[in-house]
Amino acid sequence: MPFISSSRVNAASFSLFKRSMMQESSLPLADVLDDQRWQQVFDEHEIDFGNDPDAIYTPAITLWALISQVFFSGEQRSCKAAVIRVASFWAALGRRVCSTNTGAYCRARLKLSFTAIREIVRQLAADAEAACDQNSVLSREQSAARLSPSSVADVKSRSTGGRILLVDGFTITAADTPDNQRAYPQNPAQKPGLGFPVLRCVSLISMTTGLLVDLVSGPYSGKGSGETALLWQMLDVLRPGDTLVADSYYCTYWLVSACHARGVQILMKNHHLRDDHPQTARRLNKRERLVTWLRPPVRPAWMARQEYRRQPLTLTLRLVDVQVSQPGYRVKTFTIATTITDRKACPARWIAAVYQSRWLIELDIRSIKCSLGMDILRAKSPAMVLTELWSCLLAYNLIRLKMLQSGMATGRDPRSLSFTTTQQVLAASWLLGAVTQTTEELATLGQQVPCSERVGHRTGRTEPRANKRRTKVLALLKQPRYHYHQQRRATV
Repeated sequence: MPFISSSRVNAASFSLFKRSMMQESSLPLADVLDDQRWQQVFDEHEIDFGNDPDAIYTPAITLWALISQVFFSGEQRSCKAAVIRVASFWAALGRRVCSTNTGAYCRARLKLSFTAIREIVRQLAADAEAACDQNSVLSREQSAARLSPSSVADVKSRSTGGRILLVDGFTITAADTPDNQRAYPQNPAQKPGLGFPVLRCVSLISMTTGLLVDLVSGPYSGKGSGETALLWQMLDVLRPGDTLVADSYYCTYWLVSACHARGVQILMKNHHLRDDHPQTARRLNKRERLVTWLRPPVRPAWMARQEYRRQPLTLTLRLVDVQVSQPGYRVKTFTIATTITDRKACPARWIAAVYQSRWLIELDIRSIKCSLGMDILRAKSPAMVLTELWSCLLAYNLIRLKMLQSGMATGRDPRSLSFTTTQQVLAASWLLGAVTQTTEELATLGQQVPCSERVGHRTGRTEPRANKRRTKVLALLKQPRYHYHQQRRATV
C-alpha cells in the first residue's frame, strides 16, 4: 500500500467508530452514531491533544483503543494489546509503524475526561430511543396483544409519550491502590488492607432499547452513598411521561413524591414495611385498590426544612396484587405500588407484565459486569477509574445499538438477541472496519450475525446457586501483604 501523507492520516476522526461498528447509511438508526457530535462534545470539554500533525494518539484514536480493551477479553484487554492495535491501524493506513511502548498511550488516556464520555453515552441512549419510536414496526394493537418486554415498553411509550426506565444498583471493585482506597474505601466489614476499593453504582436502563440512559457512582459506604441517594442525583434525567420501574428498596415516600412532582410515574414493588391492605383503601376489585400515603411526620436529617414543607401532605397510589408461580415452589403473591391510577389505559395485567420484565435489568447488569468484564476495574487512580468505567458503558451502549439496529433490520425483538454474540462479531471486525470502507457485505454480516443466536424469554427459570468446578485451594489472606514482607525481612 502506498504511503499516505500525514495530513490525510490525521484527518481520521470519530468517523472510525462508524466504520468499526459496520455502519451503512441504508441501515436503520444509522444516523444515531453521529461522529460530528462526538467531536463537538470533546471540543466543548476542551479535550485537546495539541496540533502535532504527526501525533499518533488523537482523542478519537485514544478513545477507540480504550473501547477496544472492553470488546476483547483475556490478555487482549491489556494496554500493550491496545497499543498494538493502534500501531496496526496506522500501518494499515500506510503510515510508518509507531512504537509499541505503552507510555504514550497511558498519558493520552489521562487527558480523556469521563464527563465527555458520559455525555456521549447519554446522547446515544436518547437518540436511539427517539429513533426507535419513529421507526417502530409494531402497531399498538399488535404490541398490546403480545405483551413481550419490548412491546410492553412500546405500548407504554407511545400511549404516554414517555419511556419505561429500569433502575437498579450494583457494585464493582477497583485496583487496590492508596488513592483508590481513599476515594472508594473497601467494605468496612473487612480488615484494613485485606479488601479492595468498592464502587456503588445505580443505573437507569431503557426497557425498550436496553441502552444505558445514565449511571451514578460513589463510595460503597458513608453519607450519601446509598442507592436511593445516588438515584436522587439522576432525577433530572427523567422527563414528564416516563415510568420508573424498581424493586421495593426504592419505594419510599420521598422518592415517589419527587417523581410525581416531575410528572414521572412509578411502578415499584410495595415495601414490606407498608401495609398492603390498609382499612382506609378504596377497593377497585379483588386485586386492586386505591390508597393514600400520608407524609411522614418526622423530617429526615438529609432534607432541608423548606424542602420538607414543599412535600405534598398525601399521595394517591394504586396497589395491584400479583401472583408468581414457579415450578417446584409455592405460588407467591406480592403487591405492586404505582401512581398510574387509570385502569382502562393500564390494566392490572399490563402492570404485572411490566414489573415482571424488571428482570431485564438484571441481565443487563450481568452483561456489563461479566460479558464486558467491568466487575473489576484495573485503573490505579480515581480519575482513571471513572474514565475506564464510562468507557465500558460506552462500549455497552455501542453493542446495544448494534443489537437494536439488527433487530429492526430483520424484524426481530432486539431484547431476544444475544449480547455476547454481538460483542464477538464487533470485536472480530473492530480493526478491519476501522481501516476499510464499510461494504454492503460487511454491513450485512453485522446485522445478520447478532440475529443468528437468540435467547429465550425465560422469566420462570430456576437453577441452583452452585458450581460444579471447584475453585483453587488457596488460603485466604488474613493480613495485608506488606506484613508478610516485614516479617520476612525481620527474619533475614
